[in-house]
Order: sequence, then C-alpha cells, then structure tokens
Amino acid sequence: MLTLSGYRITFVEKNPELVESLRRRGAYGVQILGAPEKDITITGFEVLGSEEAEEIAARVASAQVVFVSVGGPHLAEIAPRLAEGIRRAAAQGRVEPLNVILCENYFQPAKWLREMIHGELGAEDAGWFERQVGIVETMVLRSTIEPTEEMKARDPLSLSAQDMWEMPADQAGFVGPAPEIRGLAPKEGFQAGLVRKLFTYNAVNAVVCYTGYLRGYRLLSEAANDAEVAALARAAGEESSAALCQVYGFDPQEQRKFAEAALAKYQKREIVDPIERNARDPLRKLGRQDRLVGPACLAAERGITPAALSRGIAAALWYDQPRDPSAARMQAMIAEFGVAETLRKVCGIDPAGVVGRLVMEAWRAIGEERAREGTPA
Repeated sequence: MLTLSGYRITFVEKNPELVESLRRRGAYGVQILGAPEKDITITGFEVLGSEEAEEIAARVASAQVVFVSVGGPHLAEIAPRLAEGIRRAAAQGRVEPLNVILCENYFQPAKWLREMIHGELGAEDAGWFERQVGIVETMVLRSTIEPTEEMKARDPLSLSAQDMWEMPADQAGFVGPAPEIRGLAPKEGFQAGLVRKLFTYNAVNAVVCYTGYLRGYRLLSEAANDAEVAALARAAGEESSAALCQVYGFDPQEQRKFAEAALAKYQKREIVDPIERNARDPLRKLGRQDRLVGPACLAAERGITPAALSRGIAAALWYDQPRDPSAARMQAMIAEFGVAETLRKVCGIDPAGVVGRLVMEAWRAIGEERAREGTPA
C-alpha cells in the first residue's frame, strides 16, 4: 500500500537474519492470490535492526507516518523506541503531526501504547505528544500467508497476500488529516466496527481453525469446506451477529452478509493458510474480550444461547499443538488446575455461569468423541 502510494519505506526488524537478507537483496515479491496481474516487487527500502536505537529515533522523528505490526503483546518492547523518536521530534520543534498506525488484532492497542509512551516521556515532551501524535487503530481484513517450505526454497523472502485492498482506520485517532495511502479508509464510529470485525471475522476464523484442528485438517480452507465445521462456524456467526445487532444497532441483513463473507473468505482454496498459524496463541485468543469468549458472553447477556460459540471455546481448550508454547502452557494449566479453573483464569468466566456451563458440556463431549475415535485425551 505504501509503495503504491509513493512512500519511501524504512523497515525496523528484530530478526537479524531477515535484516541481512533484506539488505542484501534490496527487493522482495508479493504475490496477490487469485490476481497475479497485481503482483508487485517492493524495492527502494532501507532496513534497520531493532537494536539501532539512534537511527530508529531519527527516522521516527522525521517520518510522515509510522506503521506498527509486531503483535499486540510486543507493543511494550517498541514503546521506548517510539518514545525516543517522539522526544527527538519535540526537541526539534516539529510542527507537522505524526500518526502511528497500528495493524494489530488486539484489544484496545492504541490506548495501551499511548499510556506506555506517555510513561516514557517528561512533562514537556508528553505535552507535545498529546497534541501532535495520533495513535490509530485499523481493521486488518487482508490475509497475508506465510510461505510454504517450497516457496521458501524458491525465494525465502516471498509473500502471498489476499486480493483485499481496503484497510479501515479509526478517524478519531488521527491528528490532522489522515495520510493519503492507497486503501487506508478512515471511518467514523470505528470502535463499533472493530468489535464487529473481531466478534464476526475472528470468531468464525477461530471456530473453523480449532474445530478443524481436532478433525485433523492442516489448512484453514480444508476445515472451512467441511460441512459440519462450516455449519458450526455459521451458527457461531449467527449467535454473535444477533448480539451485535442488539448492542450496536447494525442492520440484521447487512450483518448476516458480513458474517457469510467471513466464512466465504476462509473457504477460498487459493488462500493456502495453515491452521497452525491461525490457531497460534490460544491463551490470548481465549481472553475475556477476544474473539470467542467476548461474543459468547455478549450473546448470553442479551438472552441468546451461545451454543456454537461455546463449542468453539471448548475446541480451543483442546488445542494441543506441540509446536505452540501457548498451547503447551494451556494444557499444563488444565492438567494442574482442571478445565473449570482454567476457564476462570484464562477466559475470565464463571464455570457455573451460562457460558461456563455450555463450555464445560461441550468440552466433555469433545473428550468423549476423541475417546471413541481413539484419539488421546
């Protein structure tokens, strides 16, 4: 998006091998899935290692715009780097506002990052920060797929991205005019839309990937095209949609189409997306405000029985991918404390409440199914 809009890009990267590869090659290709005529080679960029504090601060201080995509839990690592750049911009008497645009599927990342940066600054710099720096949340609708081993062997820097070009952004988060970037779409009332996306797209995704994993699927599209998995995901979308329409006033017909579009996206076979990537970090994704527990509790509060969402939560609690440290920690918690206490600690829900009881029932049912199939429980 930035390249097509004429921006000159500086990457800041933590992985030294990737820093070296990007510097040596000076280019990488992006394949647009289903639309090869839109493939693009990205060139003309610079790369800084995350330890190059002085250079990073200088670039932040002079940047027209900063994009952040590090994963929500890692925002604390970059807050000092951003704060140093902001401190330098204030000292230089910068007049133009600076907007930091967050591409994170995380609960209230702008609020958290703003608080952390504020804590790094003195009173005078903090004043400039509050007046001149926007921290803007976005809604990431495009899937960008990690390369397969075959793709890595052919080109370790290759990427495949969905043919999706709009990135909605929180209009209220900008200071000054939003930068002119292809696809960036500032929206009023953004927070309601963000909840809608998390409780619809991400909820459907989670149901597909966790139930698909238990059925032995490797790819998200394989699971989403399984009739039973798709029916459960569709039902979860309907439960969430009914609650969202009550709370936020979304048009029911439009919301139904929104939920159907979510499932249709994950059913596209040209998007070769591993379930393991989507299911990663179940401890975070089972949080009280996140994609499964959030809509299930919202539905229950509105008198809607979240049976399908609860089945999705239960499937996530069975997720035991050995390559996922978060999954390993979750399984260790269940083994030590039991699933009821894990529900309380991880999901923030009462195991004796409406959602808790539904999840416990579904969790036991999955265990019985696995026992009948001869799958280790």
